[in-house]
Amino acid sequence: SQNIDLKSGYMFELEAYNRMVTTEDRVEGILAYNEKRKAQFRGQ
Repeated sequence: SQNIDLKSGYMFELEAYNRMVTTEDRVEGILAYNEKRKAQFRGQ
């Protein structure tokens, strides 16, 4: 965003990534991509 400095933006991005990286939906997305099929996301 234009309203925060670079370091704050980076920290926000890092926190968002760390929350997402362990979700079942992330794993499903990667597996679906590798298996060339549509992902079945469950919101978890």
